[in-house]
Amino acid sequence: MKKLLLLTATIFFMVAAAFPQALVEGTVFDSQTGEPLFGAAVAVPGTTIGTSTDFDGNYVLKNVPTGDVKLTCSFLGYSVFTTTLKGVVDGKQLKQDFFLQPNSVNLDELIVIGYGTQKKTDKTGAVAQIKASEMNGGVLTDPVQAIQGKSAGVIVSKKGGDPNSGFSIKIRGASGLDSNTQPLYVVDGIPGVDPTTVAPEDIETFNILKDAASTAIYGSRGSNGVVIITTKAGKVGKAAKNATYNQLSFNTYLSLDNVANRLDLLNAEQIRSYVEQYNLVEGFVDGNTDTDWQDAIFRSGFSQNYNLNASGSSEKSTYYASVTHSDWQGVVIGTEKQRTIGRVNFTHKAINDRLLISGTLSETLEENDYIDYSNWDSKNILYTAYTHNPTDAVYNEDGTFNQINRGFKYCNPVATVDEITNTRSAKRFLGNLKADFTITDGLVLSANYGYTRDDGKSTYYIPKNGLFNTSIGENTMSYTNAAQNILEVTGKYDKTISGKHNLGAVLGYSYQDYNYDGYSVTVGNAQSAISEYNLSAFTEASMNNIKSYKGEWRLVGFFGRVQYNFNEKYFGSASLRRDGSSKFGANNKWGWFPTVAAGWNIDRENFMKDVDWLDQLKLRASYGVSGNQEIGEYRSLVAYQPNGIATNPETGEVVVVFIPAWNANPNLKWEETAEVNVGIDFAFLQSRLSGSLELYHKTTTDMLGSYSVPVPPNLASTTYANSGKMTNSGIELALQGYVVDKENFKWRSNFNIAHNTQKIKSLGTFSSSDGVRKDGWISGPGLIGNSNWVTGILEPDTLNGLFYSTGIFYVPKLVVDENGTPILSKDGEFYFYVDAENEAGFTRNIDQAGRYVAGCALPDVEIGFSNSFVIFKNWTVDINLRAMIGNDVFNATRMLLDYSGNLPNLNALTDALEWAELGRTSGPAVSDYYVEDGSFLRLDYLALGYNFDMTKIRGIESLRLYVASNNLFTITGYSGLDPETTIDGLSFGIDMYNVYPKTRTFTVGINVTF
Repeated sequence: MKKLLLLTATIFFMVAAAFPQALVEGTVFDSQTGEPLFGAAVAVPGTTIGTSTDFDGNYVLKNVPTGDVKLTCSFLGYSVFTTTLKGVVDGKQLKQDFFLQPNSVNLDELIVIGYGTQKKTDKTGAVAQIKASEMNGGVLTDPVQAIQGKSAGVIVSKKGGDPNSGFSIKIRGASGLDSNTQPLYVVDGIPGVDPTTVAPEDIETFNILKDAASTAIYGSRGSNGVVIITTKAGKVGKAAKNATYNQLSFNTYLSLDNVANRLDLLNAEQIRSYVEQYNLVEGFVDGNTDTDWQDAIFRSGFSQNYNLNASGSSEKSTYYASVTHSDWQGVVIGTEKQRTIGRVNFTHKAINDRLLISGTLSETLEENDYIDYSNWDSKNILYTAYTHNPTDAVYNEDGTFNQINRGFKYCNPVATVDEITNTRSAKRFLGNLKADFTITDGLVLSANYGYTRDDGKSTYYIPKNGLFNTSIGENTMSYTNAAQNILEVTGKYDKTISGKHNLGAVLGYSYQDYNYDGYSVTVGNAQSAISEYNLSAFTEASMNNIKSYKGEWRLVGFFGRVQYNFNEKYFGSASLRRDGSSKFGANNKWGWFPTVAAGWNIDRENFMKDVDWLDQLKLRASYGVSGNQEIGEYRSLVAYQPNGIATNPETGEVVVVFIPAWNANPNLKWEETAEVNVGIDFAFLQSRLSGSLELYHKTTTDMLGSYSVPVPPNLASTTYANSGKMTNSGIELALQGYVVDKENFKWRSNFNIAHNTQKIKSLGTFSSSDGVRKDGWISGPGLIGNSNWVTGILEPDTLNGLFYSTGIFYVPKLVVDENGTPILSKDGEFYFYVDAENEAGFTRNIDQAGRYVAGCALPDVEIGFSNSFVIFKNWTVDINLRAMIGNDVFNATRMLLDYSGNLPNLNALTDALEWAELGRTSGPAVSDYYVEDGSFLRLDYLALGYNFDMTKIRGIESLRLYVASNNLFTITGYSGLDPETTIDGLSFGIDMYNVYPKTRTFTVGINVTF
């Protein structure tokens, strides 16, 4: 027996000597969360050598051959990772960690909902999540730009490319008219936070609550949707237990911006030819130059961004700290913005891990340089550049600004930028502290306090002896301050009974107060040429130009929610919130906001157990009521405002006269939106293809607004009241697919499409006498009278079943020939139809012209299409396309600048030459001729990146270089500068010479992690 054992041992050692072997150990992590993965497979391909990770993600691989050895690591739902160990030596112990990238939808991942989280498979409402890895990159002046085109039914829009203006979000159409229709932003649990105070690099996820059943837990602020922003926190350490883990990252980019499109204006030679053709030499002053005034005010913009963040964790604590500085130089001279954001997030466990303390400190500093381009006066940089005569020079020979008089409000736009100071300085602070205490298993009591403060100071200064009609100088200084306190206390219970019954509940109390104050002072007659910051250097001031204010509002809420699911198969939830707001009348301070929802995971039924290709099939339905209180403060009470001065006949003293600003309305109450939502969630082929289909119908009643009323019997001509009803109905489809998942080529695609139909069912008690609420007023030279409006809110024609939406263009119909060219009278005047609908009779008087619905600025269809590619492991390509179909634009810029009557002193579009040949003499006229199809397809973002292999470089965890472009191209039939307008308020979809040019950017960036 001993001889047999000795022989066996000899053979073993001989084999071992003939085949040298080593040992490899390490840990497998999720590359995005840093969490260890249990059950991941690690193997030497082509052999039987392999193992799986334990609960801590650790593995030990024995009997590894020597030499160059290939290792693979795989885990369900993650991309396979392959690496090669070079020169493995016999008997050597090596360490090799793996960081796996998710490659499909993780059905167990958490989404953030109101006052909690839940698994994707458990949701019963319409909630969309966009993670950091899925967001748009490049130059982002507003963090919400990162989700543009990423979620069905969510329109993120902006008119033009001014770095000083923000983006608008519309979720499933506007729920209201006059009231604020923007969603509620919740940042790390604090509602009402300005999203621009969050750096895009600090955002972990956007969670968008779209249906009322999801938003009603926020009560009076949820009717227009809720956008929950979760910022990054310190990750769990990628090392052994009890060890400290720290990480440092630096991200930066430099970008050049150029104007994407320009107006087709006449040049100096064309002006001179026009003068000769129409014998206008006498009286015309030729400036003897050829100036492109668009070149004069446009420039190459420059943007730079620097983000440094550090994060880490220990056994009890985590932290994330960052500082981000951004500098945007706009493509129009005089426009700049600088923003610096500092943020610290932290967590700490205590009392045997039963107490979790978390908090945030954030400070935002912003500096803005503005230009005017809202009205058509001499200070409008865009309008004066577009209409400035190209024969005029920018500068005189001595270097001073050239300024001649060619008519009303004619001023050198470059001089305007140089002379006027139009600046703002702002500071914004956010702080919150939260405590979560686990009383017993499944029962957590939480208290969250948040404080925000916004301070802003603005200066608008015109110097003494300038080019404007203010040779005495003028200065306006203003200051605003707003502070908010929020306290929320919640109790949460979550318990699974017998492995099948899961019960969750939330009870809470919320208190919020908002205080604001400010002042504005305008003075004139400067006694010094340098008086920008010295108000005492001016001698003129009037009471109408000295204003100050102060106000506040409070909101108190009680809420509760119950959720139940049986065996992750059947789901039910219900919530109720009661809010009290100081904004409403004495009879209606409080409102109720209930919801109910249910879900059914069909794929977990026994009759589906043999359907191997199906990972999820869930049917869900919900109903909820949410509210809106955004009407302003004190609107239910009569308020008085100063209205000049007078002499008291009794005392002879000079006194201030007060008049009522609006009437009292003790019945002012909540605007409410009730919504029904039905959704289907699905996932196939190990979640390689997944998505959701949503159908919804929401009804908004008691719409808040300001309405004109007669005086007398009313004290004032304005009353704030509830009036009218509207509906929004739609369908949304979102798809996510991992089209290809090979070792050297991966392709992930996201597609979403949505359609929304809005109908105003009634304008209510306060509707206009003619059934039309007029808006969208156009201003410019030659436009006088009360007919220059283009958008209308129409009372429905219930007899014929006609219901209209916001954003419609209700304009006169121009008489045109078979080629679409307007027909002119013998005097060169436009002809309009008296009855636009039946096209009966002509008139040259626009006041007598009939109007009809010529188009609508709301799109019929919204589409987002994003694609991410990984090529040869290290190269990445990201492409994001976005489209709107069926949206119309009123091209007021064309209407005002195609008039040949402006020539030759003012410039015009090349269209003006064609009008001159037709003999047109009438000035600008509002009509359907200027309503254009604004449908477009835009390449929002294109990026090419390279991830360097840093496994052999100590101290650097990852390094990425990339080049990118925003707004690379736009395909559209629209003749103006840009077909996209901000979809917000009542008068959107109008392109009126006040659109800051859209830019095309080219960016180079680097991301490095240590």
